[in-house]
Amino acid sequence: MAVYFQYNAPKPINWAENYTKKDKIPYGCFVLHELLPELFPNQKILHVNEPIYTALDSLNNFNYLFINNEFSPDEAETEKLLNAIYKGNTAFIAAREFYGHFADTFNIATDGNYNFYYNEKNNSPIHINFENKNIRQDSPYIFHKNIFHFYLTNFDTTNTTVLGHSEIYNLGNIDYQQEVNFIAIKHGKGEIYINTLPAAFTNYFLTDSLNYSYAFNALSYLDKNTLIWDDYYKVGKPIITSPLRFILSNPALKFAYFLALFSLLAYIIFNIKRRQRIIPVIEPLSNATRDFVEVVSQMYYHQKNHLDLANKKIIYFLENVRTNYLLNTQQLDNDFKKQLARKSGVEMKFAEQLINELNTISTKKSLSETELLHLNQLINTFHKNKIR
Repeated sequence: MAVYFQYNAPKPINWAENYTKKDKIPYGCFVLHELLPELFPNQKILHVNEPIYTALDSLNNFNYLFINNEFSPDEAETEKLLNAIYKGNTAFIAAREFYGHFADTFNIATDGNYNFYYNEKNNSPIHINFENKNIRQDSPYIFHKNIFHFYLTNFDTTNTTVLGHSEIYNLGNIDYQQEVNFIAIKHGKGEIYINTLPAAFTNYFLTDSLNYSYAFNALSYLDKNTLIWDDYYKVGKPIITSPLRFILSNPALKFAYFLALFSLLAYIIFNIKRRQRIIPVIEPLSNATRDFVEVVSQMYYHQKNHLDLANKKIIYFLENVRTNYLLNTQQLDNDFKKQLARKSGVEMKFAEQLINELNTISTKKSLSETELLHLNQLINTFHKNKIR
């Protein structure tokens, strides 16, 4: 029975800050996200879950909406965002605290109360309103409790316009302290809107019948360009926890990790190379025909039968002429010499010298080694100089 009642007992409210589009807890942004199509009709709405540096590679003409407890992009991300704004784009940043390169660039500093602001004893509320008379309320927005009251204590006034302020009334509502909580910074052709009350854009205050319009009026400063909803710079963003993520988040550990991987890979590669089995050399298959011709040639040469070897070279040469040039080799006369020179592409003078040598050898009964070598040289020259 006790387990039953424990299971069915009302769950306590989760007051953790989240600012994500899917969460319906008090400090989630589910309500605002669902109302975006009504607040920005006929405008394209994109959701970005990546750093500014990569998100802006393919985006232009936009309103970049950031809602979180803090805003602290690194130097590279800040420069990327500011360059885009300088060209005419817009950023709306609702955050309590600002750190890093962005805060340093515009000399932004904030201060406030980390606790839910509510004084039971004297009931000192926070009064919030706009400077623009078109959206300024006759009666200010009054936040009694459950809001982190932060305000700007320093900012560059050169190109800055104050758009809103907050007032904290003291005992008896006689004295009050006024602070700036909403500004617009002109940067090149674009603008940066900074609001120090991100909680005003959450479910808790958007379901408050007295204060819901504050967020809508603040966002009315955005133009008709594409609205980019930031899902990356969120305190409530789901984080995959793993040892590898911790290692990669630390520069020294990241360097050591990749160095170890590289060393292991190098060891594997070189170790495999050293221990690989010796591959036997496979000799190419011998050309039996060429070997036979070389043996026969050597035999004729050593027998000193130069005339017989010369006649065989002549027979082989003439066979080659008949096959390649379709010439009749029965009569090696002047007409044959002209046709051979024309079809083979050799000079006429050389064709005559070669054919005359063939005719001379065919009438001899013996041949010296020098004459055999001369014939061989002429035939080789022919094959070297022929065109086809």
